[in-house]
Amino acid sequence: MQRSWLVSASAALIALAAFAVSSYAAQYEAAPTFSAAQALPGIPLRGADYSIGNSVPVENFQYVFSVNTKWGPFRVKGSDLMRVRLREIGATGRLEQVNGAETAVESAGKTALRPLNTAKDLVTQPAQTIGDTFRGVGHIFGSADATMNATDPHGDSMIASVTGGASARRKNAFNLGVDPNTTFPPLADQLKRVATASAFGETSANVGMSFVAGPAGFAIGATGTAGQVREMLRDSTPADLEKEGRALLAAMGVSQAAMDAFYANPNLTPTDKIVIVKVLESLGPVSGRDLYIAGAANASSVEMGFFYRHQAMLIQQYSKKVSPVRGFVRVGGAPMLTTANGTVSILPVDYLNWSAPLASIAGGATGGGELWITGSASPMATSQLSALGWKVVPKAGARLGTYGQLAGWNG
Repeated sequence: MQRSWLVSASAALIALAAFAVSSYAAQYEAAPTFSAAQALPGIPLRGADYSIGNSVPVENFQYVFSVNTKWGPFRVKGSDLMRVRLREIGATGRLEQVNGAETAVESAGKTALRPLNTAKDLVTQPAQTIGDTFRGVGHIFGSADATMNATDPHGDSMIASVTGGASARRKNAFNLGVDPNTTFPPLADQLKRVATASAFGETSANVGMSFVAGPAGFAIGATGTAGQVREMLRDSTPADLEKEGRALLAAMGVSQAAMDAFYANPNLTPTDKIVIVKVLESLGPVSGRDLYIAGAANASSVEMGFFYRHQAMLIQQYSKKVSPVRGFVRVGGAPMLTTANGTVSILPVDYLNWSAPLASIAGGATGGGELWITGSASPMATSQLSALGWKVVPKAGARLGTYGQLAGWNG
């Protein structure tokens, strides 16, 4: 009799739990779909080299764009990354117009490239090789040493770092106002093509570049570290950036294991990494910076790498313009800020719909806090978050700066 009662009670509890879960899940809302015009107001949806599909669904709180280009179709997640891609599409098209670059490469291959066909020449002809390619023994061996000790999977090869091709690529990207460590393959290919010509056929390549030079170039933050990071991206190899970044993180008390995971993640570009590190440095001796590095080290895609970069830039501006950051804490598995205003989460996302992941994150903070987002939230998400103690601050870019402003775009 007792066993029968226990079985019946257990079955009732399981049924009740299942009902509660299904009832709660029924309160969630499906991610909506927007038109491209709604997702990118004021942005041309068609250009000489691209067209953006009209249907824009939301996945993981980001708009997802289907873009057809002359180089093939691309799927772009996030409106801010889409704006970056449009800028890169324009730069790629202009680089393709640089005439004579391939001719310069062919010519260089018969002359300047010949002494560096193999790494052996760096040993057998060190004085001539170093003098001819980098105009400085100290610079060449410094770069070579950093390259050999780097763990970043995006690092330049030894040959590229000493021939000047990698340096020319970074300078050309700087002049075009795009990221030298772009994750847009067509632009990366064109930067490499023209850079090789610039390194070994400087006159013809630079003449071609004279009409494609763009705005000020990639910058980080509206003030403070902007000019410094711009110049670092232009003048430093990925290995150099890693070497400096590791020293800064060690001074912040970040563990060796966290640093190793951070720099080994291929989904974080050298630009993502140095921006994050320099932002954390700019915040001063706040607590928990290792939590942010550990979170970024888990970036599962290049889109998430960009997310952490953008988020770091917004955090820097929040600390400057709204309330100084006191430290980082982990809430619901996500790094958040402690400030005089309480717990603050800053998310560069397009649209919050009420969902299980959002409920999980929001429910992890006792007493709630402020949730700053660059996009907007549905009425249901706003209401449910409010019930959990969270105040939603939409369109955060209006106060903290849009991505274009934070990235130093002049046009």
